[in-house]
Amino acid sequence: MELLKRISIRTIAGEFVRTVKRFPLPVSFSILTCILLIIEIEDYSFFENSPLLVKSIFISILGFLFTLVSTLFLERSDNRDRIKFILQSIVLTLLAYLFITLPAKFRETDYITFASYLSASVFSLMFVYTKNKDESYFGIYNITLFMRGFTSFVFSVILFAGLASSLFAVQQLFFAKSFHEELYGDIWVIIIAFFAPVHFISGLPDDREPANSNFLYPKALRILLQYIMTPLVSLYLIILYSYTVKIILTRIWPEGIVSYLIISYSLVGIVTIILLSPLKDSDEFKWINSFSKYFFRALLPLIIVLFMAVMERISQYGVTEKRYFIFVLSIWLAGITLYMVFGKKRDLKLLPVTLSVLSVVSLYGPWSCFSVSKNSQLSILEALLTKNQILVNSEILKPDKAVPFEDRKSISSIISYFYDNHGIDKVEFLKKTYQRLAAESKDKKDKDSQHNFYRDFDLAVSRKMLVKEGLGFDYVDEWQNENTSNFLNIAVKYFHDPVIEDISYYDSYIDCRDNSIKDRVFDKTNGLYLKYNAKDLRLVFETENKDSVTSVDLDKYIRKIIAESNNITGEAEPEKMRFVDSNDKLDFMILFRNFSANREKEKDPYKITAVYFGIYYKLKPSD
Repeated sequence: MELLKRISIRTIAGEFVRTVKRFPLPVSFSILTCILLIIEIEDYSFFENSPLLVKSIFISILGFLFTLVSTLFLERSDNRDRIKFILQSIVLTLLAYLFITLPAKFRETDYITFASYLSASVFSLMFVYTKNKDESYFGIYNITLFMRGFTSFVFSVILFAGLASSLFAVQQLFFAKSFHEELYGDIWVIIIAFFAPVHFISGLPDDREPANSNFLYPKALRILLQYIMTPLVSLYLIILYSYTVKIILTRIWPEGIVSYLIISYSLVGIVTIILLSPLKDSDEFKWINSFSKYFFRALLPLIIVLFMAVMERISQYGVTEKRYFIFVLSIWLAGITLYMVFGKKRDLKLLPVTLSVLSVVSLYGPWSCFSVSKNSQLSILEALLTKNQILVNSEILKPDKAVPFEDRKSISSIISYFYDNHGIDKVEFLKKTYQRLAAESKDKKDKDSQHNFYRDFDLAVSRKMLVKEGLGFDYVDEWQNENTSNFLNIAVKYFHDPVIEDISYYDSYIDCRDNSIKDRVFDKTNGLYLKYNAKDLRLVFETENKDSVTSVDLDKYIRKIIAESNNITGEAEPEKMRFVDSNDKLDFMILFRNFSANREKEKDPYKITAVYFGIYYKLKPSD
């Protein structure tokens, strides 16, 4: 009976009303996020044609977190009635500012801005409700957040599984042929964007509950941290120290991935210590104090390795937003470690406070991740172009000699960086070249769409065209090395709207790979033999006595595809891989599926190594 009473509709409704009264703005933003996501699912074409919808979703998510943090702060403030209107106005003004300043179509820098504010909100949530002077309450409060978040996630997954299963049964039994499939997505959105957030905030502590009243440390969490996480943290420490010893013995500088490993390890260890902190004063768990002390001391040598790895990458490739944040986190980790090792008072609350501040500070001013990264990459690009005599007296010239592969790769990478992050218009000395290429291609129906990468679709000139036509060498992808840069493979783009080809005129068809016709193939309709000569790239039509009747030269069509594709490995639109032609004996239509080619040097012509094609044909009547 007690269980039924707890899950009764009246109890659930009462709890929901209490949550809405306590958190009116967070609940409102949760509902708004839910509505916007359902609009996206129900009408994806509207989503594609209305970029404002994406921005609205992101701002709504931030709105939920901003207003949740501000509400919790007000509850713990002695002047809540006096500052409530002012604080809420500041939060809503900040959201309005972000909505106005963020572009409709996000670049990577805009995702970084969103992620930074999201991180600042989460870190703020970790300490905003811990005004209580009892140090252990910081750990207790974060345990409450962790357990409530975990419970909300599990409940959400179970609820979705149950509702989706029920919906599937209804679909199969009653609407097998006509069912609105988007309902599954709608249900998931309602659960994850409305049910989960509301369930999470409904269990947050409030003023009615004393700080440490009736707190029982969750047994499952204690077992997880004591017998799984703590040993794993220790094991991982041994692995990282072994790698440090390897660096000392081999004198080989650490690779870039080690920085991510050390930072990830440090954060996991710090979270473990925070969640264990309420137990550290009990006699049974005195070891937690020792674990915390030696954990931070053990980090000191790893921080040196971390700085070595970060500075090695920066010295090679300059600063980007990602490297900037890794560097800032390295400085933060070094400062926190020194504070925890040598400080007289070790307040764990300082960790999320400093991370929250850094998340926002790193977005603005001349020290921001965007300013530092842009200037760093710009200076490297200018130096590389000047070195290879492409940039001379602020003018872009095509080089007379071959540009070294590593320089081509670095230049291509930086060009791509500006396309994705800041816009190519931020590179002042490339503006004239870009504008010229844009003017030359403005009347083209297909502006190299097959070569467009992320953020190129609305631009007049793709990054690959800018490098090829503007700077005078082929664009080099990040995955390419010096060998693969001279390898070419182009395939027809299959993910396109179906096109019905009129083949009624032709009376024969052959599907051909370069190694599939080892011997002649007899065409009964025309009484001829077909032979594919892979060496000359010709499809030859012969009589029984091997007298040539006619032939189709594939090489000239392949060269045309290569020329129009700017020598780029990738996909081509079907119309660019199809040719309708004729000669004195034959009318035909060639459909190239894919082909490969290679060359020894950049300026050399490609040698075709493999071709897959199909050809429809009709012999002309003899005179």
